[in-house]
Amino acid sequence: MFFLDLDEIDSLCARVPLISRNRFNAYTFSDADHIHRGSSDLRANVEAFLRENGVDEAVGRIRLLTNLRVFGYVFNPVSFFVCDDAAGEPLAMLVEVHNTFGEMKPFLLTREHFARNRYRDIRDKHFYISPFSELDHQLELRLPLPGERLNLQVINRRRHEDTPFLTASLTGRRVPLTTSRLAAYSLRFPLITMRIMAQIHWHALRLWWKGVPARAKDEHPELQRGIVAKAGAAD
Repeated sequence: MFFLDLDEIDSLCARVPLISRNRFNAYTFSDADHIHRGSSDLRANVEAFLRENGVDEAVGRIRLLTNLRVFGYVFNPVSFFVCDDAAGEPLAMLVEVHNTFGEMKPFLLTREHFARNRYRDIRDKHFYISPFSELDHQLELRLPLPGERLNLQVINRRRHEDTPFLTASLTGRRVPLTTSRLAAYSLRFPLITMRIMAQIHWHALRLWWKGVPARAKDEHPELQRGIVAKAGAAD
């Protein structure tokens, strides 16, 4: 995954020729792949969303943990915006969860959810992520600030149960983004975003084959709430 400062995207593209912004390349950063609040610029859209949800302080650096388009294709199950205030202190973390139907739901954690260098809260899911889990499960978000190491967790529980139904972890080690390193990464993980989608469907097939009950997308639309538009889509 890529951990990018939104203010440095253009200079990054100039420095690493394999990456472009909003145009086709081996890797493409597309503003339209993320939250849309009326602007063509992603930073402006994130700031607008923060204001809409009561974060009125001036926003400093915004960094995004995500995957880029690979030869024009991307699917990000989840992306994380790490937002600082003007003094460089933690202000908020915006978690974008995407599903395979092109929908996106944001979960915003603010200062009130921040302690001991991490954001943490429990939220109602109310979003169709997988046909093998209920819409009204709860998600516990445990999100330490990314540093030299990454260790983010999303814990899925049924209501009124302590034992997790599913724990998803995202771990890693930070390395510099250079042309040579990106070329080596491309050889090690070719067409990574396409592989993500293929693996999602492969694991779904295995669960279905084992007899795990699945739920249709059009079941319980009243429990599918808080979906926010990407560019070109409606709320």
